[in-house]
Amino acid sequence: MTYHGEIYEGKHKPLISKKLFDEVQKVLKKKYNKKPQKHEFNFTGFIKCKECDSFFTAEKHKKFYPKTRGEVWYTYYRCVKKKGVCSQPYLREEELEKQLRDLIGRVSLTEVWAKKLLEMAEKDGEKEKEFAIGELQKLSDSLDDLEKKLDKLLESYLEEIIDTESYQKKKDELLKMKKALQEKIKEIKTKGSSWLEPLKEFIKEAADAAKIARAKNNGKDIAIFAKKVGSNYFLNNRRLEFLPIAPYNLLAESAPDASKIILTPFLCRQGDSNPQFSG
Repeated sequence: MTYHGEIYEGKHKPLISKKLFDEVQKVLKKKYNKKPQKHEFNFTGFIKCKECDSFFTAEKHKKFYPKTRGEVWYTYYRCVKKKGVCSQPYLREEELEKQLRDLIGRVSLTEVWAKKLLEMAEKDGEKEKEFAIGELQKLSDSLDDLEKKLDKLLESYLEEIIDTESYQKKKDELLKMKKALQEKIKEIKTKGSSWLEPLKEFIKEAADAAKIARAKNNGKDIAIFAKKVGSNYFLNNRRLEFLPIAPYNLLAESAPDASKIILTPFLCRQGDSNPQFSG
């Protein structure tokens, strides 16, 4: 015990053991030093307000139902109104998630169409491979002819059939042609069907999009995929708008008829201005 600042050995019998006292202190410490619970919201950080260009934030609110005497927590998304007055209304998370699912569904492929498009891509890849082999053979033959011409030109010069000026001029001309052929051969070998693998990956991702859109309790996956397939997300009077990112814009434009998709290398290089889509 402590008396006037000095510690004395107590003679009385303690009411509780020190072990029990310490355990009670731990419980009390946990009870009164709780940190405020942090909520993770799936759809913040990438959706803006169409009216004032501020981001939408999320809040949880509790609603009490007198009949059942139950309490339910709801998540609402609202504009932060960082730039002043804004008339845009709040939106329940369930409705926002539904619109995001619908948008992802519009840039997705069914398993049937994904299989068909993969088969078409493989066939196009084989055709391009055959064409490339033929082109390489032609270019290789042309390169051999140039080498022979260079050899003959050198012989003519050494035998003094042509003068130095004519030799140098013709040699420069043939070397330029040789370099152009070598670059063309390198280009075909390097690129080849370089578009095929990205296209196949895109088709598989579009098929996965359909599964993600149909799944339950996967808000985090919805948010990740939404950012992958689109940009410039805006809420306008509770309606979601977005800009599909290439090549997903082709699926959005052709939906729901996947047969309108043209499988060419151009599909993997879509980067032109895209129309704005809304949910």
